Amino acid sequence: MNHLQISTDPTLLGADLLPESLTTSPSVSTFLPEEDASTCLLLPETPSPPLDFSHPLTPSMGNATDNHVRDAVTGDDDQAAETSSSSGSSGIGMVAPVGAGAGNLFSHNNYQHLRKKSDVVKAGQDGSMHHAASLGIAVTKDMPGFVHWNWPMIRKCTFFVFLALIVAMVGIVVAMIATLPKSCNPPATWYKGSVFYEVFPASFQDTNDDGLGDIRGLIGRAEYFKTLGIGAVRLNSIFPSKHYPDHFQEVTSLLDVDEVLGKVEDVQKLAATLHERNISLVLDLPIHPFLERLSPPTIDVDRLPNRTDDGMVTSEFLRLSRSVGAGQSEGGTVISDVLRFWLTRTGVDGFYVKGLEHFADDPLLVENVKEWKYLLGPDRILMVGQKFVQRLPERLVRDVLLQVDLVDVYLDVSNGTDGIASTVQDAIHGRLLRGVDHPWVHWSLGSVSERRLASGLSPNATLAATLMELTLPGTPSIFYGDEISLEEANDPKGEHVDTQHLHHLTAMVWDSTQNQFTSRGSLPWLPRSASASLHHLDYVIEAIALRKRSPSIYQNAVVKEEQTLPNTDIKSNQNEILVIQRWYPRRNSFATVANLGQKRVSLDLTAMFYSGEIIAGSSLKHERVYFDRFEISPLETIVVKLHK
Repeated sequence: MNHLQISTDPTLLGADLLPESLTTSPSVSTFLPEEDASTCLLLPETPSPPLDFSHPLTPSMGNATDNHVRDAVTGDDDQAAETSSSSGSSGIGMVAPVGAGAGNLFSHNNYQHLRKKSDVVKAGQDGSMHHAASLGIAVTKDMPGFVHWNWPMIRKCTFFVFLALIVAMVGIVVAMIATLPKSCNPPATWYKGSVFYEVFPASFQDTNDDGLGDIRGLIGRAEYFKTLGIGAVRLNSIFPSKHYPDHFQEVTSLLDVDEVLGKVEDVQKLAATLHERNISLVLDLPIHPFLERLSPPTIDVDRLPNRTDDGMVTSEFLRLSRSVGAGQSEGGTVISDVLRFWLTRTGVDGFYVKGLEHFADDPLLVENVKEWKYLLGPDRILMVGQKFVQRLPERLVRDVLLQVDLVDVYLDVSNGTDGIASTVQDAIHGRLLRGVDHPWVHWSLGSVSERRLASGLSPNATLAATLMELTLPGTPSIFYGDEISLEEANDPKGEHVDTQHLHHLTAMVWDSTQNQFTSRGSLPWLPRSASASLHHLDYVIEAIALRKRSPSIYQNAVVKEEQTLPNTDIKSNQNEILVIQRWYPRRNSFATVANLGQKRVSLDLTAMFYSGEIIAGSSLKHERVYFDRFEISPLETIVVKLHK
């Protein structure tokens, strides 16, 4: 029996048949329990390991003996021995020396990491494999390069790049949300629904102290136009005359500016200044009595594209008109040449051809109107008066209206609310709005040929009528000074009787914080006694802003499935009360109640409305009102946003 309690009796082992070397071979350990088996390789002259040797594949219990063995085999002087496989009862082939590498790798108390390339022992000349200096893990010279990368730094950089991408995406989303339009209102062409501002240049602003306004004065007031919120400035008289402005109607040329007002270059600068503020410039073109008859067209209109072609810009129309042929007729200045001159020299945005009603029966009318619109193109407007449309033969109405963009309709407030309602109804349901391509209505309360609204009445009448007009369908126009209820010039001493026909064209009044119309003590052609209600300006600006953001007001109809449906209802009562209702699909509805009488009125409008919120025309803004006892003061207009 040996120290392992295994019998060595030759009779048991068959000693007579086996060599002595085999009876003492370590291979006998393969018949023993695994914890006591020898791990020595089957090599000659290899001593057996001690009995307390820990098997590399046996879990360590962390006892003192294990630690002692681990410490004993961690020397750097141990040499790796060549190994060969041996088989036993377990069937496991061990290919590794017992040393530092084995002790560290299979101990669960230590964690191994690959070292830098500099820590690895290079292979010897014989090409044999070596181990890392401190690891004992086999590393060859064919190891992939990514093993030696700086992975901690790569992880940090990747994290910060990922974080930056998240922040960038969040920023982009926030920017997109911030730049989204606050409203999604249906678009409209610049002249449809916007507010026009008509100016008599000689009465607006003087810059050379001669007592007469000029074009440069208009340029200096460009910020005022922007503050109003208007879409276009319309100059009603700039052409030379024998005695301007006393007889401004007696035009001597349509290709120049009266020297009192300035030069053609000033008009060009005015147009550019207004365009910078998204405001257009329109010129009045008085062809009568300057012309006695219309001239033959200078181009062959049959060879030009239709005016409704969206792809045709204005410059293309001008190019085509010149290429087809242009000339001067024997009858005098051709209107087409006038249009070319002002379009190319100043860049204006349209014309109001005045006096055209005197040519309603002219055989060349339709051809001339077509040519004018072709020259203007789709981006510039052609405007005519209501009198011209009324005098047209029925056979020509459709052909002419297809070329016109705006029709000027005058609202005579002196006719009372019944007259106003009748005029509006005729314009909406009459021949002007028969189709989508037909022109829009341009409303006017004052002009160079009409008296001021405030004449003979309270200045509140001007404010009430202006607020009422700003809620009508179409394109309203404000005559200069009506936004502050400017009154006519008062001449009690009769010092300006010879210019009495111009007293309604009184000089513009500005508040004390701005430069006045002129620095002269007296005007050479008008009295300076006109008064104004400057506090009315805030009400007008508020109503214009409401109109710009409300499709129910700036749209003149509801176009649905190629049908034009009205979006306005107007009623009058006792020739003093006017009620206008405006609506649009999926938008707020509005009711405008105007009292043009002289008494305070209490109304019961529950048959039409229930309640709403005052948003313009009254100092009681944002107050809730009920229409069973709606009260309104004389010469007052109140705009109410209706509750759904």
